[in-house]
Amino acid sequence: MCRDMVADYYAAQLLLKKHPERFRVVRYEDLSLNPHEMTQELLDFYGLPMDPEVEEFLESHTKLDIGGVSSTYRDSKSAPFHWIKDLAFEEIDTIQNGCTKAMELWGYAKATNVTILSNKFDPILPYSLT
Repeated sequence: MCRDMVADYYAAQLLLKKHPERFRVVRYEDLSLNPHEMTQELLDFYGLPMDPEVEEFLESHTKLDIGGVSSTYRDSKSAPFHWIKDLAFEEIDTIQNGCTKAMELWGYAKATNVTILSNKFDPILPYSLT
């Protein structure tokens, strides 16, 4: 998966250069943390209006976890970070060590120890495709 993320980054760079008016990249975490704002940005980018049904969907599907693993109802602000509590630091460290390049390219901070993870660790950093 990390190799795919690196390949996706370079593919996104090429697509952005070739089609700047038609291509847009959105990280999952950015959409999850700001679903309304990011949805509005995407719709604006593609010249589409914000439909009331989209607003209603975002309002009803991004606040609470309802249902099982395949449910579309999620607390979107916590969904991308469940790994912090679900994985042991040793697992996280192994993943980070194997994904260093992908993390650097896509703007993700490494957790250097278990204490950092327990202190409201924010792995989201700025990134640029240019």
